[in-house]
Amino acid sequence: MPDAGRSSTPVATPTVQTPVRTTLADLATALPPLETHALSMDAYDAFSADQRLYALAVVDGEHRPVGILNRFKFLERLSRPFGRDLLTRQPVERSMDPAPLVVDEHVSPDELSTMLLDDAAQYIFDGFIVTREGRYLGIGTGFSLVRHLTDRRQATLFHMAHHDSLTGAPNRQLFGDRLAQALTRARRDGSEVGLLFLDVDRLKVVNDTLGHAVGDLVLKGVVSRITRELREVDTVARLSGDEFAVILPDLQASADAERVAEKVLNALRAPYVAHDADFNVSCSIGVAVYPADAANEAGLQRAADLAVYEAKQFRNTVQRFTSDIQHTHPTTLLAYTSVRRALDDRRITVHYQPQVDVRSRRIIGVEALVRWHDPARGDVPAMDLIRLAEDSGLITGVTERVLAAALPQLLEWKRLAGHRELALAVNVSGVQLRDGSLVSLLERHLQVTGFPASDLELEITETTLMLGNASTASTLKALRALGVRLSIDDFGTGYSSLSRLQRLPVTGVKIDRTFVQGIDGDDSGALAQAILLMGHSLGLTVTGEGVETPHQLAFLESHGCDVLQGYLLARPMAADACGDLLRRSSGVPGFRFEFDGSGPA
Repeated sequence: MPDAGRSSTPVATPTVQTPVRTTLADLATALPPLETHALSMDAYDAFSADQRLYALAVVDGEHRPVGILNRFKFLERLSRPFGRDLLTRQPVERSMDPAPLVVDEHVSPDELSTMLLDDAAQYIFDGFIVTREGRYLGIGTGFSLVRHLTDRRQATLFHMAHHDSLTGAPNRQLFGDRLAQALTRARRDGSEVGLLFLDVDRLKVVNDTLGHAVGDLVLKGVVSRITRELREVDTVARLSGDEFAVILPDLQASADAERVAEKVLNALRAPYVAHDADFNVSCSIGVAVYPADAANEAGLQRAADLAVYEAKQFRNTVQRFTSDIQHTHPTTLLAYTSVRRALDDRRITVHYQPQVDVRSRRIIGVEALVRWHDPARGDVPAMDLIRLAEDSGLITGVTERVLAAALPQLLEWKRLAGHRELALAVNVSGVQLRDGSLVSLLERHLQVTGFPASDLELEITETTLMLGNASTASTLKALRALGVRLSIDDFGTGYSSLSRLQRLPVTGVKIDRTFVQGIDGDDSGALAQAILLMGHSLGLTVTGEGVETPHQLAFLESHGCDVLQGYLLARPMAADACGDLLRRSSGVPGFRFEFDGSGPA
């Protein structure tokens, strides 16, 4: 077993098995040849004795090929009038084709197929003579070559259908077949089957910082390292991007599966080397065992999936499935699988809702709003997506998808639509503020895209800020140090105190839509007005969201609200529609949003 504490190993050194190369010697039949002094009658006797004999090679005294006799051509000449009398007593060299296709045994089947095609298929029927160091070795036909190439192609297609193209490991389909076979044997023999689910940690960071080429080499190295810790009867499969599975058949005790998992974990902890730098990509492993944890394939996979989810909460660890995990996370598998599939299938998209400056009545920004269309559920509400993503540990993936789509899109609009000062607002999760992942994520995307940090505004719910800890405060300071703006979303719902607000490094607040709707209700806008006064007293930009009626809009405008957003002005829209609106607003002199419910004019 590899020592996890040994020196770093390059990522580009995974073991690759070299396939066995087929030579023409494998395709040739070692039929006895005729020498040039033999009579044609000898050829006739040979063809008559073996009805399957299609050709005979003719060699000289040093066993070098000088010609070939094709069975059908030779017998056709004999069938002519007086053919037998004229030919049977003549030397065979008078009946042979003196220009056969002669190839060395080391010529590849692909090269030979090219030769056959280049010669207008003449030698497909006549056959070809194979030599070793110039001397006769055997004889073959175009048909045998075609059969070989067809069989090889079918084998290649079968392998491609059942193996991962990058790592060469079995894919999900072959994994399912082998797991079913392992459980069938275990039921028959009374043995146990271990199943490991593995998630590679921090692979996204490797791809973003060192490039996908290095990330691909890491994935190959992961398979190579896992394989070195397994028996020949075990299977390591790649299920998706950074997800792997290991099948351990014929176990005598459940503890054996955990021991193997620990060995694999130690092997994967060893650092890699790329671009003269060491880095680590650890792994989270979930372990389940048949029949202790499940009675069938589906149940065993569910148990391993729940276990790896639990392991991912801590990372770089092994977690054995227990009934406590199942009771604690009854919906974990559904959440994790649903969101992961939505991310992999690119069903999570981004829509944009314009934000309008009250004084200039021009679009000054857009808010990026995540959308998820699920084939089974239809359009899933954004709040449900965020909740599922947070519960399943995939919220960073969702934020990553939003940033990857929105930042380049805003840069394109700034360049093509003439909105150089256009700002982007993005909602962020309290989970990311607490775990500290948001700063490096943003820093990486800003650096890669070149998007100006000052034009990015992060919207954070007031409740998240009020319940935040020291880690949250540290993250907020680091975000402001990057140059991005921070705004309190849903302001008025988190019971903020004025003194607490003064200590937060925020630049703006958003009046919650319930208070905007209250302008038309019983409070006659008193709460919205109070929030405006509080926000402006702290020098913050105040945005009114959820503006749906002309009366709400007129009230906010008259009380000094800075920015407006809502259905009355513009609904959230796909990128194409938003781009059209931005181009129209840029190309019309004196363009202004008419605050009478008619939208842009």
